[in-house]
Amino acid sequence: MSGFLENEGIKAVCFDIDGTFYPLFQTRLRVALASLSSLPFALSYNKARQRVRTEDSFLSLPPLSEKERAERMCRYMWDRSDEESISYFIGKEKKVFFDRYERLFSGIKPYEGVVETIEELKKRGYRLGVLSDFPVGTKLKAMGIEDYFSVILSSEEWGRYKPCLTPFELMRDEMKVESHDILYVGDSLRKDIEGAGRAGLRTALLGKKKEEGKADIVFSSWSELKGKLF
Repeated sequence: MSGFLENEGIKAVCFDIDGTFYPLFQTRLRVALASLSSLPFALSYNKARQRVRTEDSFLSLPPLSEKERAERMCRYMWDRSDEESISYFIGKEKKVFFDRYERLFSGIKPYEGVVETIEELKKRGYRLGVLSDFPVGTKLKAMGIEDYFSVILSSEEWGRYKPCLTPFELMRDEMKVESHDILYVGDSLRKDIEGAGRAGLRTALLGKKKEEGKADIVFSSWSELKGKLF
């Protein structure tokens, strides 16, 4: 008996990372730890980031350059976007969130069944990718699965965060596969499932039974997902 992938003609499987490969609380804890030394900046940063996400929701928009992204964040955080503010923002963001945050993920552990499922997908010849809002950094390497993915992307690169359609469209282009031939796996109904679905991708939600019907696949464990895929 064939599983979802073969029945639906799926050619590529792509994944969210935080909350999908491991519990979301592990991400939130590490973000909090990284933010402690610069709390006012972190609070303003997160508020501005959420404003960007809300404004761009479900729209297909041009990607932003690093400077354009920083300029937008400066306007939302401090109501100014001069060169000095942009330069300060880029340096502060890198120090607080990217460098420190990445080091805190060195001991991250995936859910049971993640590695086995990824290995089986690779063995069967599916193209694999990841698309995360947060910087990917060394997370995949820490879990021992970095080498399985041909495409590794973070929407930070474009200043467009899920559920904006742009990250999913750019991922599709990088994967060189049609949207309807990609299965996207995530844990957020709005950001991952609704965003990917509106971009034309098939979807799998790490969620609860009550969410059945809100994605092509709903699963509560990685062993359950593996059984449905194959």
